[in-house]
Amino acid sequence: MPNKNDISRRNFLKWGGLAGGAVGLAGSALAGFESGRDTSSNTGWEREKYGHGQFFNRKPFEIDTSPHEIVGATRRINYEENIFNRNRDLYQLLHAKDETKRWTFKNGVEQLPEPIKSYYTQNPAALEEFKLALNRAKKQRTYWKDVKKKYILADAWSHAHASALYGKHGARFPDEPEGTPEEWDFRGIQHEPLPFKSPGHASELIKKIAYSFGATLVGITKLNPDWVYQGKLRGVGKTQFEVPKHWKYAIVFAIPHEWEAMYANPTYGTSYDAYSKLRWIGGKLDAFIRHIGYAARPHVPPTSYEIIIPPLAIDAGLGELGRNGIVITPELGANTRIAAITTNMDLEPDKPIHVGIREFCNKCKICADTCPSGAISFDDKPSYVSRGYKKWYVNQDKCLTVWNTVATSHPRGCRVCLAVCPYSRKNNWIHTLAREMDPRDPTGAVATAMLAMQKNFFEYPDAQEFLPQPDGSDATYHDGPEWLKTEEWCDFNTNWE
Repeated sequence: MPNKNDISRRNFLKWGGLAGGAVGLAGSALAGFESGRDTSSNTGWEREKYGHGQFFNRKPFEIDTSPHEIVGATRRINYEENIFNRNRDLYQLLHAKDETKRWTFKNGVEQLPEPIKSYYTQNPAALEEFKLALNRAKKQRTYWKDVKKKYILADAWSHAHASALYGKHGARFPDEPEGTPEEWDFRGIQHEPLPFKSPGHASELIKKIAYSFGATLVGITKLNPDWVYQGKLRGVGKTQFEVPKHWKYAIVFAIPHEWEAMYANPTYGTSYDAYSKLRWIGGKLDAFIRHIGYAARPHVPPTSYEIIIPPLAIDAGLGELGRNGIVITPELGANTRIAAITTNMDLEPDKPIHVGIREFCNKCKICADTCPSGAISFDDKPSYVSRGYKKWYVNQDKCLTVWNTVATSHPRGCRVCLAVCPYSRKNNWIHTLAREMDPRDPTGAVATAMLAMQKNFFEYPDAQEFLPQPDGSDATYHDGPEWLKTEEWCDFNTNWE
């Protein structure tokens, strides 16, 4: 029979071990938090050049089957299924200079032109959400006057990036196409294509060139026709068209948002910083590829593209689709902005990867919890079918409504779901450890432990708090960077209207 001293000793060791484990877990979380605050651990274009930012070894996780779950007949996406396309058409009808062509909500859906007439007939809630978004935009312009001084540096910073996208007279770099792809994509080519030793040599070279232009991640894939929009073609206009035969391959490249501003979404962040850089990278790649004799066409969101970028990036092996509808990559997490070049250059494609991101998203739901619009699905697994492909549902119309709510001079988005994603973490030891261990853990224990640390040691504002006053408190996920805080640098004794 064991004596009391033995029992006490065992209990002491047991509870001491548990306490030690808890202290160790807390210490790891604290160390990770402090390490994450170090700006020297920023990943991407800020520090890592010439491909060093793409450090995750994808080879062990390559798969030979399609990563997309097909549950029926697939098809190409229609022009009006893109929220920006249909909303742009509707906005132009609401403000048409020719009154005979002007449309109002009182006219009803029946007086809308096709194809948006059919779309809104089938999706009446989307039209109501657009109307709500317009009303929010009006309130937002009034609210901006009250907070202009506080966020003016952040707004100026965003405006400077946007200038690369929207010139004084609408000019853009690279030039917007004029004419068919068969004409425009081959413009300026003056000699035969440069012969490469092999498609592998061509791929390796083009990746190095993309890295030198500022890309953080680069992947290559054959172009799946399902990812090509139908109904509108730059340089031609609204038209039904066949996928050009010379769009054989896609060079997909990505960079992060500036990390400190991204973490302080929505009010301090902007999408323009990443998209303006992507446009310059795309323009330079376009010129380089045509100069060596091949056709090229940049596809750069948010305005100049004919292909759906996220699934293309997945096919190119850059990452996996997250619950928030964003491609999550091992290096950058959800802080990944992507563009592509279509070309007839013979290239060696990369393979898609499976590193357990989807399985983690099944459990996590942090982005859905903190989404101020309630647009992100809480389903345990992807259940929404779009054009034959299964994925998580994201209500784009609700998302856009919050875009029109944030304290900015011009609606520039929210991006809270990028900031709060546990994968959107910098390159430091604790996140590198988790990034390498989780894909290799068949039990899921690492993901469960990471998620427990994330939810217990990190604070998240309530979703409502991201909204402006009086509905919320203009909350940001992290505090805004000091270099965008007007109160740190400027005298507020200014009478601005």
